[in-house]
Amino acid sequence: MRVKSLLVIVIFATLATPPARAASGCAPAEAAVTVQLSGLDPAGDLLLVDGRRLRLVGLAPRQSPEEASRFDAGLRGFLGRPLGLTVLGEPDRWGRFPARLTIPPTSPGEPTLDLAQQLLRQGAALPLHEPGSSPCETPQKASVQATVTSGPQPASLTAVDGHDLAAVKAQEGRYVMLEGRIASVGERSQRTYLNFSRRPKQAASIVLSRSLWRELKRAGWTASHLGGKRLRAYGVLAGRDGLLLEVASRSALELID
Repeated sequence: MRVKSLLVIVIFATLATPPARAASGCAPAEAAVTVQLSGLDPAGDLLLVDGRRLRLVGLAPRQSPEEASRFDAGLRGFLGRPLGLTVLGEPDRWGRFPARLTIPPTSPGEPTLDLAQQLLRQGAALPLHEPGSSPCETPQKASVQATVTSGPQPASLTAVDGHDLAAVKAQEGRYVMLEGRIASVGERSQRTYLNFSRRPKQAASIVLSRSLWRELKRAGWTASHLGGKRLRAYGVLAGRDGLLLEVASRSALELID
């Protein structure tokens, strides 16, 4: 009886042990291809030796020269080294591929590390919570709620009134929380615009990719339904006159009322 009890305990302990992949940083090595970084382009985005530009998911845009300098310094030790690349989507309007980079182990038995997580630990970057930002998370399109699609965002954000032209233009190129009431919706073949004014250049506009707009429509968002609704969005103010904010994912949108 004692032997049987001991055997049961051993089996239970074995089953309860967490899988070993957690120690390796949960990086999807099977999907990664080996690449090398050549540096940063003039806009501060990662540049591969083969010419592709990347945006590391989980890292917020650099919003000051100090942040850009820390990011550049944190990356220097990885230039020219073999890294594992996992592309997580199509390139954005600036030609950047959303991606993760992994650092291969230097010796057998050591874990594979996620580059973005390393930069965060070193203080070389700030976090941006978005789909796929965790190395243990399998990127997938989650269901979108019909009224609110929000997620955790960086704490140190500048809140901007999308109807205040001066305030919007002053934040051009920065990652902000933009808020305003939708005056009109412009559906185009490749993008959809949620405008805070019916008159061009009188207020900011939210830009949605075709795939994201389709996803929202499947959840019940329509051009007629959105009119007059108050919207909160997270992203970088760019475009002509700095009045466009392109939303990267459904987690960066929130309908307030």
